[in-house]
Amino acid sequence: MRRIFFLIMALVFVQLPAQQKYRSLLWKISGNGLTRDSYLYGTMHVSSKVAFRLDDVFYKALLESDVIALESDPAEWLENSYELLNTYGGYYGMGRDYNKNFYENLVEMYFPKRIYIRNAIRLDNQMVNNFLYRKQLGADNFEEETFLDMFIYQAGKKFGKEFMGLEDFKESRYLVTKAGYNANKRQIDTWLRKLYDEKSNYSLTENAYRDRNLDLLDSIGKATNTAHFRQYMLFNRNANMVEVLDSVMRKKSVFSGVGAAHLPGPKGIIEMLREKGYTVTALTSAKTDFATNEKEKLENTFIKPKLKTETSPDGFISVLSFQPLKELNLYNQKYYIATDMVNGGYLAITRINTFEYLNKPEYNISLSEIDQLLYEDIPGNILEKEYIKKPYPGIKIVNKTKKNDYQQYCIYKTPLEIVIVKLGGKKHYARLHGDKIFNSLNFKSAPEKSVLYIPEYGKYSVRLPSNYIAENLSVPGKRIVQAYNEKGYYILQEIPVHETKFIEEDAFEAKYLHEAFYNNLEIKNFKGFFKNSKKNRYFSSAVIDSVHQKKIYLYSVLKDDIYYLLGYIGKDKTQADDFFQSFTLRPLQYKKPFKEVRDTALHFSVKSPVNMPFPVMNYGDNSLYEKSYHRKEKTTKYTALTNEEIEIKRTKFHDLKMFSNIDSLWANTNKYYQDKFTVHHEKKSKIGDVYTYTFFLRDSLSAKQIRVKQLLKQGVMYELKSVEDSVQNPSVFKDSFYNTFTIMDTLLGRNVFDDKVTDFFNALKSNDSLAINAAYLLNFKEKDAKAMMAMLKNPDYFKNNVYAQEVLIYNLAKFDKPYIDNFLKQLYRDSYSDGKVQINILSAFMRSEKLSGQETVLELLSEDFPVGGYQLNNLFTSQDTLSLRKKMFPKLLGYSSVQEYKKPIYSLLAQLKDSGFIKPKVYKKYKTQLLNDAKIELKRSLLKNNNYTTNLNWKSLLSIYVKLLFPYRKEKDINFFFNQLLNSDDAYALANYYVLLTERKLPIPKNLRKKTIENPESLSIVTDILTELKMPPKESSDNDFQKKYARSKILKYHYMKKNKDSLYFHKKISLSINHKEIEVYYFVLETNSSYGNSKYLHAIAFEKEGNILKSKPYFEVKNHNYVMNELKTTAELEQKILDEVRFKDRERFNNNPYHTEGILDVF
Repeated sequence: MRRIFFLIMALVFVQLPAQQKYRSLLWKISGNGLTRDSYLYGTMHVSSKVAFRLDDVFYKALLESDVIALESDPAEWLENSYELLNTYGGYYGMGRDYNKNFYENLVEMYFPKRIYIRNAIRLDNQMVNNFLYRKQLGADNFEEETFLDMFIYQAGKKFGKEFMGLEDFKESRYLVTKAGYNANKRQIDTWLRKLYDEKSNYSLTENAYRDRNLDLLDSIGKATNTAHFRQYMLFNRNANMVEVLDSVMRKKSVFSGVGAAHLPGPKGIIEMLREKGYTVTALTSAKTDFATNEKEKLENTFIKPKLKTETSPDGFISVLSFQPLKELNLYNQKYYIATDMVNGGYLAITRINTFEYLNKPEYNISLSEIDQLLYEDIPGNILEKEYIKKPYPGIKIVNKTKKNDYQQYCIYKTPLEIVIVKLGGKKHYARLHGDKIFNSLNFKSAPEKSVLYIPEYGKYSVRLPSNYIAENLSVPGKRIVQAYNEKGYYILQEIPVHETKFIEEDAFEAKYLHEAFYNNLEIKNFKGFFKNSKKNRYFSSAVIDSVHQKKIYLYSVLKDDIYYLLGYIGKDKTQADDFFQSFTLRPLQYKKPFKEVRDTALHFSVKSPVNMPFPVMNYGDNSLYEKSYHRKEKTTKYTALTNEEIEIKRTKFHDLKMFSNIDSLWANTNKYYQDKFTVHHEKKSKIGDVYTYTFFLRDSLSAKQIRVKQLLKQGVMYELKSVEDSVQNPSVFKDSFYNTFTIMDTLLGRNVFDDKVTDFFNALKSNDSLAINAAYLLNFKEKDAKAMMAMLKNPDYFKNNVYAQEVLIYNLAKFDKPYIDNFLKQLYRDSYSDGKVQINILSAFMRSEKLSGQETVLELLSEDFPVGGYQLNNLFTSQDTLSLRKKMFPKLLGYSSVQEYKKPIYSLLAQLKDSGFIKPKVYKKYKTQLLNDAKIELKRSLLKNNNYTTNLNWKSLLSIYVKLLFPYRKEKDINFFFNQLLNSDDAYALANYYVLLTERKLPIPKNLRKKTIENPESLSIVTDILTELKMPPKESSDNDFQKKYARSKILKYHYMKKNKDSLYFHKKISLSINHKEIEVYYFVLETNSSYGNSKYLHAIAFEKEGNILKSKPYFEVKNHNYVMNELKTTAELEQKILDEVRFKDRERFNNNPYHTEGILDVF
């Protein structure tokens, strides 16, 4: 096996350049007018020892240089990453609790779990590791103390060198993200796959780096990654970095460290520098004691950190810090880190809300509990521990890890939070600077007075005790402000909900926010009322602590797409009233200037205080595998610090998409929205080649409105949407965004008003993929008929695009011209061996609203009839043209003996008979054939397995025969059939028989009654049919019939093993919803299988009107979502179902926050 491996390796290197060009990691840059040499080093962004095989020449080159350069500046990493990190964090970073509904999640106060507090103490945040160390779990003995790039940075700083980043962070981020959309080849090159049989990707890459074989590294990249990935991840970034190096090296000597993959290849940094005239040569040397000593010297050198007093965004904490206290919100924690990149040290502050005032004692954790676990949770050995009383109770700790690194902690318990302050670093770092930093720690003073709290972005003001704390103030998202004094606890939630798919009723949401909050606290009873006539303000109260006689008061305010929920807990209602009355809405304030922003992802520009959002990699995005002519959609959201959001959707239409004119396009928009909203203030315009349509969407039950602006340029359409107040003027941010939005002249696609039929035909003829699934996009006109017929004459054009053939036939038939009809008839005859073409032609004529279309179908069938194909099932289906369909009988029955035509024809016949368009005499001469077919179907029915309940969702062919044969039931043979039918378990056939007898007031056979109205499985089927005929069964007057009917309805949706599974009544609950009386019937389904026994709670609800039977359910549980086990009580499951009943028409109520529909989806 080893011989095979070396043979493969030999073959690989034959494929590599005959003379390998890149056999070093360190390269000298000279010539081209440089007075001093510069250096280029290929790094690995890891702390693994393989990256630290640094020779003497590495240190000499570094020492000789004036400037140290990396791809980016580590000192800026946290600042540049802050917005991106908060995109994935924020208060919503907690994720959703799928046991709670949308609103309960929205107002949830996440009580701290003990494990979160312990982890905050015992673990370094992953960001610290990523920024400073890049350590891997369990690999510490095989790694250095930091990763190579950071080592180079620290060396340069400790040697007093200048430092620079070679890339702009945002551009680099954009290029890296774009590269990631299509990173890996679908299949790795063959030579590399053979190598992977012997060695892993990691081992090969590591060996190549160890051997300084950049040629092999480059070949692995070529064999693994797509050209797209290499272009954006390497080549574009290489060009940017070379430009920067070129400008700096002319003035100063530069030592630059970049990822090794950037160096080799025709578009690598080495060759790019050579193309600019530089001489780039490899440098290697032995590793002597010089290199070892220099490394140790660097690691043991610490420089004095720059410390400055910094304050948390809410002003509650201040401390001497290396960097500003940028707040990250995740898992109910406010987290701040400040890094001393040069020395490898860090300050971390974690603040965890306790919410103890909300009276959930099971979540309370005391300082003494934390103290008892410090032995387990503090890394290494605790050297010192001191108890603190002021300004809050706390514990001060000094510890030493197993690697002999010192750390210091201060852990405080305030009335609102647990605060954990940690200083870490290598060796004696924490000892050297800990006292100075921890002695500078200050907290906001205890509440002596109230203050008027106004966020820096304006929006509202409220009077609070001065010791308030707040979170998420620096980025958009949910925000919470808390405060306390001797009179109680105060809380305010600002909750943005940027919903542009529908508008919910203000009164419902303003009230239900309270119920959701109480549900989370398991408070069942509360009282409330609306505070204004607009129904967007609601006040409520409830007892939260009966022992201490404390109440909770809530006040909600809805404004635009923001929900405000204020709360007070205490004994003094006047405090709540004062707190709520002090809440005032204010004008918005924008701290950042309005400037032109160019969105290079969606190709537009706008004047806004919000920067272009960071591109986010979508690993499920297949857009790179699509063709340039395909329809493509992109969406983004611009969210201001004020919690205003504008949603932008860009649709590049398929290159073959056609609209007749702009009015037809806007008509699609209007039709879609008018189904859900009332449309106001429509305005259409055209400036240059840009069409614009603006309007507002409203609902009579809400003060909110959705502002919409659509713009079309050539083949690209943009849609801007945001939520606003229908009474007040829009904000400066939104007005500016809508008014200055400008489409860039980039990737605009083909004009949607161009005639593209000829292009489509040319693509079909040449088997171009452009035509695949594109026929429906075209707007065919009669002028295209000759070309369409010419195409259809050649079936070879449709071998790979059968759907296009169907579309052409259907559109051709719509022109309804004799010459076209004659052509289609001849095409039908010529397609004897192609049943699909014949079926498509028949379908096209069947869609005609003229009698001639039906006559043509009969004419063609008389000549030849196609078989096979699922399309035949729906060939004769129609509700709108039954009056035309009747003319096809009885001739059409001549084809009912063909198996594929049997059910479609008989179904249509039964439909016509039921609707009164056809009398039984029309098909009288076919009754013998009908009877024979019915007997066969009855036999099949009797042979079916009866171990399970019947599938009651499928109307059988046997049930159709019952309808058609019933008028002739007195005839001997047919009477015999109906007698034998009583032995069947076909629910729909028996139900039809029962209903037909009932309609004519004929006696019901005992066995038929037993199998229908007295059979729980069939009762609902019979009842539904009779009710639709306005003939409710006489049994419906019984007191318990509605319950029996409810059980039968539930049985309809479930297969059950007879004699093993069971469904039994549990209880009935009555409630009132919007002045409707509703009854909810609960049932328990028990199933038994080899995997064990299970129980599920099911329910069905009906609107009650006296003793009148209701056959249409108000609500149904059709799935097994409500499992009855020890995880939830039966009462909890009952309440969950009851809430679903109450809020079945509330779109936001369910747990799915995602909406896939959009206006542009209809085009």
